[in-house]
This record gives sequence, structure tokens and C-alpha cells, in this order.
Amino acid sequence: MNPLRYTDDADRAYGAAGMAIGLVAFDGEEYLTSIDIDREPDDILGLRADFYFSGNPEFSAKSAWNRLLHNYNLSLVMLISNVMCRNMVQNRLTVNSELHKLIRSTAFDEGRDTCGLDEDEFDRLFDKDFNYLNRLFSHYGVKNVAEDFARAISTRRNLSHMEILDSLQALQML
Repeated sequence: MNPLRYTDDADRAYGAAGMAIGLVAFDGEEYLTSIDIDREPDDILGLRADFYFSGNPEFSAKSAWNRLLHNYNLSLVMLISNVMCRNMVQNRLTVNSELHKLIRSTAFDEGRDTCGLDEDEFDRLFDKDFNYLNRLFSHYGVKNVAEDFARAISTRRNLSHMEILDSLQALQML
């Protein structure tokens, strides 16, 4: 069984909650448009079209690469946050070394293909994000917010941008 796949609706709700919390923690909430746990797994979080940067002739090569890297980093944050919320909050487990390796290898392939990151560049980014998010999802207050938010997602099934931000407002007080 692939530990990155959802097992049920509760798992999907915790994954969605984690991704949204990760985006808010990394100042990417402006990209969030909605959450709908009845969508396909890759589409549970609705993101603005400009998140999927496809290039713009008005951007310099450096600006375009920086934008790609920024959006890749937010994707990395969503992946890690999804897994951490499901494991650390929902299941009250740590992210073991096997799961850490699986997240890392999945994310590295994407970073190499999307941004041309070499292993050292990727490791610095991944370790920084992973360590920060591990501390974040270990925080008692964040766990409470995540549990409440996952319950709201499970109950309502579909949340708008404003409903997401309202639900996560408590994070600002932690």
C-alpha cells in the first residue's frame, strides 16, 4: 500500500487541512481558491490558474526561474504538510524514515524536472521546509486548529477561499 494515497474521506480531509495550513504558513494563501474533498486527489485543493506558471515573454529568465522555484517550494510544502497532518495530527505518529525517504524522492524528481535543481540545492530546500513543518505540526495549538479544520472539511465537503481563511484565522494567534 502506498502511504501517500488516501485511505478514506477523513484521511482526505486531514490531507487537505494540512496542505492549506502549509500554504498559509508559507504565505501562499492567495493561491487557494477552494477545498473540495469529493474531487480527484490531485484536485482537492483548488488553486488559482497563475499558480501553474507557464511562462511569460515579459519575464526575464531569472524572474521566470524564481517564480517556478517559488511555486515548486509551495508544492513541496503542500506535499510535506499533507503527509504530516495525516500522520502527526490524525494518526498521532511521527513521520518515520521510510515515509521521509518516499516524500523526499517524490519531491526531488519534481524539483529536478521542474526547476533543474541538483541534489544539494534540493536537499537544502527540502530540509528547511521539512524541519519547519515538523515543528509546526508538532505544536499543540496547530494540532487543535488542524483537527477542527479537518472536521469542518469532512462535514461541509467544499469550502471557498474565504471559508478556508476564516477557519485558519486561529493560526495567526499562535
